[in-house]
Amino acid sequence: MKNNYLAGQCYIVSEALYHMLGGKAAGWKPIRMRHEGVSHWALMNEQSGIILDMTMKQFKTMPNYAKAVGCGFLTKKPSKRAKLLISLMQK
Repeated sequence: MKNNYLAGQCYIVSEALYHMLGGKAAGWKPIRMRHEGVSHWALMNEQSGIILDMTMKQFKTMPNYAKAVGCGFLTKKPSKRAKLLISLMQK
């Protein structure tokens, strides 16, 4: 993962996408697991079962999402970093 631009970005990317996609009201839930020795975040849609993991390519192997647990973000509204990322993605 050294020098990988995706490494360490999963939390903020998942947080920003969660809010952009409508969050809990749209069926999205943040999930967290350990993979290849690090904590990893993604989103799961509880209605469809779809996993949205925009930073999975940072890993050598595919994460096992069956090992993931639901976990809330640190803030209910988008954090400052998430707001900045949302702004950049909307341009």
